[in-house]
Amino acid sequence: MSIYIKRLDVVDSTNRYLRDEAENLWVDGKEIVAVTARHQTAGRGQRGNVWSSKDGENLLLSMLVRPGNSLEVANQFLLSQAVAVSLHAAMKCYGIETRLKWPNDIYVGNRKLAGILVELDYSGAFVDQAIVGIGLNVNQTEFPPMDRVPVSMKMLLGRDVSVEDVMRDVLCNFSHYYSEMRWGCKEAISAEYRELLQGLGEQRNYVDTDGAFTAVIEGVEPTGHLLLRRSDGTLSRYAFKEVEQPMND
Repeated sequence: MSIYIKRLDVVDSTNRYLRDEAENLWVDGKEIVAVTARHQTAGRGQRGNVWSSKDGENLLLSMLVRPGNSLEVANQFLLSQAVAVSLHAAMKCYGIETRLKWPNDIYVGNRKLAGILVELDYSGAFVDQAIVGIGLNVNQTEFPPMDRVPVSMKMLLGRDVSVEDVMRDVLCNFSHYYSEMRWGCKEAISAEYRELLQGLGEQRNYVDTDGAFTAVIEGVEPTGHLLLRRSDGTLSRYAFKEVEQPMND
């Protein structure tokens, strides 16, 4: 699968830049357009959080994909799953074993290694285009205070890692899973994502608008809703932001 890569020095947000410049960047014959930058002045994460990154030390990457009629709105979370398992596969090349925290954060133990932000545009019953933002801690070792304790590849491996090499590994793996998704291998991607979910099959603490409770992750629906089986046997269904897992759990 062919990929066009635009490299920037400084930008406010690679997702924002890609959205504004999509038509100017799109190249006939390319199936993925990617933008990467050494530094972001206003990087964004999930829940409106700021994604902080030191100049040139991490992977800041956004990808524009246009699935056509291969991704239904009802199955929209499949793209997030494909990105998440792609990052897991890329990290495995470096000997780093990761887990996926619903909906799409990448963790090593209880420390956050990477975050994913997916912005979708729809056309009828299908996803027309998606902008996928990835922030991956590569060589940064000092971070500002955050709600989740971060970790980087350098901290895990004890050495510097080429950001360019990491980007190519991520793009290569995403290209593979994206092709699988477009050719209909939906169940295999979803199954791989499920098996990598942090806390799968474990009783853990959660908090929703009614308070704290314990539950086991039962699965994730194609729409992205999380299914939790409570200790009393009740099955609860949650959209993004409707349930939280305390930091130390």
